[in-house]
Amino acid sequence: MKRQGLWLLLAAGAAVLGACSTTTAPPMSMTAKKAAPVPDGMKWNYGAGPEGRALLAYGVPESDAVGVMFSCGRKGKTVSLVTDVNSGKPGPGAVRLSSGKVQGRYAVQLTRSEMTGGWEVIGQILLTDPVLAAFEKTGLISQIEDRAYPQDARTAAERADIKRFFGFCRG
Repeated sequence: MKRQGLWLLLAAGAAVLGACSTTTAPPMSMTAKKAAPVPDGMKWNYGAGPEGRALLAYGVPESDAVGVMFSCGRKGKTVSLVTDVNSGKPGPGAVRLSSGKVQGRYAVQLTRSEMTGGWEVIGQILLTDPVLAAFEKTGLISQIEDRAYPQDARTAAERADIKRFFGFCRG
């Protein structure tokens, strides 16, 4: 896929994410000890995206309510990430993800969301990254910055969708 096409796909995903992020739980400070409950209906969903890409989104099925979205091309080396955070500044930044005890910090671009007042986050993660490998194996993943709820797979169907996504990415 041409680089411009990838950024258009990610920008579209960020727009969808921004449009619906007001439906998610309120942010939690990093010092908070207990996460808020998962918003009703949030789950991992696998699907086909534009230009032969696969999408894995944590949100309410068949709605614009999405908390985080990953995408990849077949036999790609990277996974694209689109999410949002409540604080930051425009331009380059970082987002941290964890899966169980494995943590990673990833370079991203932050853009102000006019819809939510927060920040849309767009980045790339190597397909071989340890956090993504742990996520594929366990179904556990959390955004450390200011996510108010875990984004963990809770059902066998969700874990199957996660495995299908990574299987597609590896080709």
